[in-house]
Amino acid sequence: MTETIADFVPYEYLTIQVDRELEPLYKDTYRNLGYVIEGYAAGIPNPATVALKLKRDRRINNRAAVLEQQRSAEQALATIASLEHSTQTAPLAAALTAGIIGSAFLAGSVFAITANLWLLGIPLGVVGLAGWAAGWFAHGRVKANRVARVTPLIDREYETVYAAGEQAARLMAA
Repeated sequence: MTETIADFVPYEYLTIQVDRELEPLYKDTYRNLGYVIEGYAAGIPNPATVALKLKRDRRINNRAAVLEQQRSAEQALATIASLEHSTQTAPLAAALTAGIIGSAFLAGSVFAITANLWLLGIPLGVVGLAGWAAGWFAHGRVKANRVARVTPLIDREYETVYAAGEQAARLMAA
């Protein structure tokens, strides 16, 4: 017990779960907010995410202002993750919708052929296969449109994250 009261450092701890693709951004952001990355949390069931264990000295300069910058950065990071996720989900939804409609036409074709209505079954089958192909094309087109639409929004949120980190670093240095 040779430690003195002067050696005491009160830490605050934080564990965050982030997309693996955005891990470097989160690490840089939280470093700018005064956190030290201690490592990774164990027992995370989702392989697409990683849990970061962070700590920071509670006695940082301008704590209230730094916490405000942290809230701003965290909100921007959540928006970035949501927008990035939307570039995957919207195209998937479009492709699945087209594929399901194509499947319905194929099912109608099978029922028509089973009922010996070949003249109806063949066109329904062709439309069903076209629906499946349309799903593939729809995925590419919707993804390109969605990426073009959200890229400026994502860039704006990145600027918010960078500004918050820069401001927090200045506040802690003062």
